[in-house]
Amino acid sequence: MVVGVVGVSVALACEGRDGPGPRQPAEIGQWIWSSTDSVVYAASLRTIPKVVPTVWIGTIHGTRDGRVTGRLALSPRIAAQPRVGVIVRFEDDFSAVWESRTDSAVAVALAPSLASMLGAASATGVEITEVQLDYDVPERLLPRWSAVVAALSRDVLRGRAVWVTSLVSHVRQREYGDLFRGRVRGHILQVFDTGDKMSLSYADQLERLASRHRMPFRLGVAAFERELANGTTTDHRAWFSAARVMSRSPWYRGLWVFPGGHAWVPFAERAP
Repeated sequence: MVVGVVGVSVALACEGRDGPGPRQPAEIGQWIWSSTDSVVYAASLRTIPKVVPTVWIGTIHGTRDGRVTGRLALSPRIAAQPRVGVIVRFEDDFSAVWESRTDSAVAVALAPSLASMLGAASATGVEITEVQLDYDVPERLLPRWSAVVAALSRDVLRGRAVWVTSLVSHVRQREYGDLFRGRVRGHILQVFDTGDKMSLSYADQLERLASRHRMPFRLGVAAFERELANGTTTDHRAWFSAARVMSRSPWYRGLWVFPGGHAWVPFAERAP
């Protein structure tokens, strides 16, 4: 176990300090947020055999008086695979805890919920390959969130491959890479339900923004669409095409898909 932890630490340090390291093949992963998503995942495997399943195992909530609570979601067994990634969602109300807690106190308060979720996931007999922390953190709280993530990575998440989700507004912050580099395996840049409109020139801009932080990143896209108040739709699926642009970066590690119950393989065929 000690060797594994040291190996992860060395790999992270090398990617952050010495560059991206050897070029790595891009992966394709799918989030599983429901039983319908698990059916979509099974169907995707018939065309793309190595799609990485990533199961939502729990949600974290917070209150203004600093209380942190966790709620279990799906079992990793829903993917019907021996090895899965897992994701923990931090709801918007979690941001209230920062008003009354120090960074170290937030990390301490989070540890039991995360340990319980990961313990329940491991008890299923499924091997957990990575842990994703899904939090739409307000930009002003990025430094505090990075401190909490670092503390968790030394404690309850020690020895695990940890990824955080990011938003376009996050990667526009010049210090983003310095805050998270070496503390996590990488980040997943989500471009759905954000109001960002896909174009090749905009994708090129985002690739440059993500690459300047000198840390591994994935592109998070969606296969579902929403009808907007003005009668138009979100056009989330257009972002699958951005994978070709992102793949130019030596820091790019792959495409992660939120299906929302919809088939997505035809759109992924636009990706490298």
